Amino acid sequence: MTAILLETGKKSTPEYVFILTLLRSLDIAPEKYEIITVGGKDNLSNVSNKMRDIELNGGRNILIFDADTSANGGGFSVRLSEIEATLTAKGVHADIFLFPNHQDDGDFETLLDRIANRSSHQLFFDCFYDFECCVAPQYVAPNLKGKLHTYVSSQKWLNKKQRDNIGKGEWLFEEKKLWDLDSPELQSLKVFLLNNL
Repeated sequence: MTAILLETGKKSTPEYVFILTLLRSLDIAPEKYEIITVGGKDNLSNVSNKMRDIELNGGRNILIFDADTSANGGGFSVRLSEIEATLTAKGVHADIFLFPNHQDDGDFETLLDRIANRSSHQLFFDCFYDFECCVAPQYVAPNLKGKLHTYVSSQKWLNKKQRDNIGKGEWLFEEKKLWDLDSPELQSLKVFLLNNL
């Protein structure tokens, strides 16, 4: 059994649902893994005992966290070093992948922005950019997560159930009209998952 430790804090988040959707699309059997939500990078040490138990029982740990940027005290190299130091201090091991692609600064939303289906929805992204520019002098524009939430929730074809589930992290990642799960931007994450599960 492989434990997949996600930085998110609960199952009803886009990060959790996305990883689950990606695992299904890669035909990785559910009995091969358990997804554990950590609740933020600063809580990693709090799950070290669980990680140790998994290792002692012959399992493996993999971590999927955000690289973040220098604006929030991170960046790929900084965050990787911090995580490795925490694991070493706690005496546990894990293979690590940092969003968006295990080399660039950014986060989960950076990856989503890169795999959004712009060929079908360029109008949305152009208009949203214009909106951000327009409100910038007097208002704070939504962050990237807010923009992507708006992208999903603005689709006219959504039924009531789909619309209600958006707040539960159900961003319809399997829907090709919205997301390109075959994007080259996902290749490094797919390889990481296939090599570790």
